[in-house]
Amino acid sequence: MTQLSIDELVEAIQCMPVGVTIIDSSLTMRFWNDAFSRLLDFPDEVMRPGVALEDLFYFNARRGDFGPGNADEQVRERIRLTLMFEPHHFVRTRPNGTILDITGRVIHGRGGEVIGFVTIYQDVTVERQHEQRLLATNKELQVAYDDLRQAQIGYAAMEEDRRHYYQLAVRDPLTGLFSRYYMEDAAARLIEMHERNASTQLALLVFDIDRFKGINDAYGHLSGDIVLRRIGELLSLQSRRTDVAVRFGGDEFAVFQSGVGENECLAFAERFRMVVGAAQFDGDMAGIKLSISLGVAEHRIGESMNDLLCRADAALYEAKRAGRNCARKAV
Repeated sequence: MTQLSIDELVEAIQCMPVGVTIIDSSLTMRFWNDAFSRLLDFPDEVMRPGVALEDLFYFNARRGDFGPGNADEQVRERIRLTLMFEPHHFVRTRPNGTILDITGRVIHGRGGEVIGFVTIYQDVTVERQHEQRLLATNKELQVAYDDLRQAQIGYAAMEEDRRHYYQLAVRDPLTGLFSRYYMEDAAARLIEMHERNASTQLALLVFDIDRFKGINDAYGHLSGDIVLRRIGELLSLQSRRTDVAVRFGGDEFAVFQSGVGENECLAFAERFRMVVGAAQFDGDMAGIKLSISLGVAEHRIGESMNDLLCRADAALYEAKRAGRNCARKAV
């Protein structure tokens, strides 16, 4: 396959359903695709060639995207954070109700110097609304459970119902792994334990399936679900009882390992990578060969869960840069 030209690469990015921007080290917008302008509602007269990121911040501040407050102060704070050129991942709700999942990564030159930043904006409004409906359903289940309790149903039957409802709330129905909501609570408890006793260790492994979209495109989404279910089964078999194995979303997974440092976690990552690589499928899926890219980070005292996730995610990104199908430790 011949290498893509710049024009072909730009055309491919323009076709993507997510917004993509690239800024240089002076915070000048060097590239953006149409999806970015559409998701952020930036008019053409604002998105002119060479527009400064500061101008876009002011445009958002003055139309209320950043909420109430002084526009100059809001812009200064965002410029200060941007100039730190650190990887970030957060969710932002726009005044029109659109929910954006925003991920930014630093671009380095050949000599390792910072030359810019690439950011991806994904509309996750539908997914978040679905999550809210699940939470509402869980609350309804809890109310139903309370009603049953008040009706003095036998303790054994009541406890069985409670366990069933709890599993519905904390388990991913496709893979059987823990859900993202459970992960947030469990991770908070594990981090609190590590903060109280620094002699213990806590490590985080994150990974995703290499070129999973290609599997969906070639074999269909039902086959993609079978692949995700197999990953869940393998991860459940390989994990310890004390590990918290999570389907983070899509083809992204995470494992919190207490009492384990980054080297032991990396060794587990390598073992699991080989197990996944040996997985086989039957019938029409016989041609599928899986590989995964993994990132490992050890929790540091005083570090938030979000910062730990960002470091592990950065290590995963390094694994992908190294050619995929490998594991990397966070710095």
